[in-house]
Amino acid sequence: MNPGDFMKTNLFLAFKLFLFLIFADFAALMIAISFFVIFHSVPWAAYTFSQLFSVIVLIVVIWQSTYMLGFKDCNMVRTGHSKEDICRGFKIGALAQIPGVLFFILSVAFNLRFSLYRLANSFYWTFLTALTGSFNDKWLAEVLMRKTGVLSLTGMALMLLIIPAISGTVYIFGYRGVDFFTKLVYKKRKEK
Repeated sequence: MNPGDFMKTNLFLAFKLFLFLIFADFAALMIAISFFVIFHSVPWAAYTFSQLFSVIVLIVVIWQSTYMLGFKDCNMVRTGHSKEDICRGFKIGALAQIPGVLFFILSVAFNLRFSLYRLANSFYWTFLTALTGSFNDKWLAEVLMRKTGVLSLTGMALMLLIIPAISGTVYIFGYRGVDFFTKLVYKKRKEK
């Protein structure tokens, strides 16, 4: 498959995943706000629980979007209607992450407020706060030019690889027919 065909057939899927990520970002923000209201006197609990549930929401949203795609692609390959491309999930995740990469570059280049960057990446709120050591709203350059400036910038850039990694892994699970949710919900009965 040449690159033009890949873009044509997968751009819609990447856009759909991007819309799901916007939903996940909004849901993560609501989760964070709720945990901060509930645990206002215990901030470490609020950060821990909000990050845990935000990552779960992120994984579920990506799972819902890419698992069935991998399962359908496996059937298409088996019947001879398509060529095998086990990396398709990673590629779609990378395409869906392009707006995030552009926002990261613009945030660093134009020194946007750090709270705007965290708001646009709500499912990483606690990671970003812990990585930069900034609980307050500051200019991004001020946050990055601390003692760990290069480390913070590198960590923030590496976070952009999380969505393609989850998307690709879930696609492979769908392609291979691995279904954790069914195994969790339906236990095998022990025969007597």
